[in-house]
Amino acid sequence: MTRIHIDDMYESGFDGAYTYFASEGFTAGSTIAHWRDFATACSLKNMMFVPSVGPGYDDTPVRPWNFEATKRRSNGAYYEEMFKAGAVLDPAPAFLSITSFNEWGEGTQIESAVPHSHPDPEESYNNYQPDYPEFYLDATARFTKLYFHKKVIPHEKD
Repeated sequence: MTRIHIDDMYESGFDGAYTYFASEGFTAGSTIAHWRDFATACSLKNMMFVPSVGPGYDDTPVRPWNFEATKRRSNGAYYEEMFKAGAVLDPAPAFLSITSFNEWGEGTQIESAVPHSHPDPEESYNNYQPDYPEFYLDATARFTKLYFHKKVIPHEKD
């Protein structure tokens, strides 16, 4: 299956592929166990493979029927596991994509989050408690430095 997808992308003129979806196991591309095959198939075609990682996934506030895709954040453990999986690929990815900075509807946001409630439950959103508002921004910097050995500009705290 993996090679078929990569062959189709190559024949369509794409220079690479990325997985986008941050729910482990929900699609072929979001299944970490498939990433090595994708990376190898892309490499054989001289294409880039960019795995996408995310802090968790929960789009049930906007898609109540999609509970199967929900992945709990587990105070950063889910995010770190995805980073680790991308870091150990051979061939190593040139890039890592993060899904996403501010996608509140899918529960993949990493931007600062403070508690917010609203009389209408549809207008409320999750926060990172018991962790602090910048927890996932700091985790992104920490995991990037730890697993990809790149220079990271630390997040300034007030």
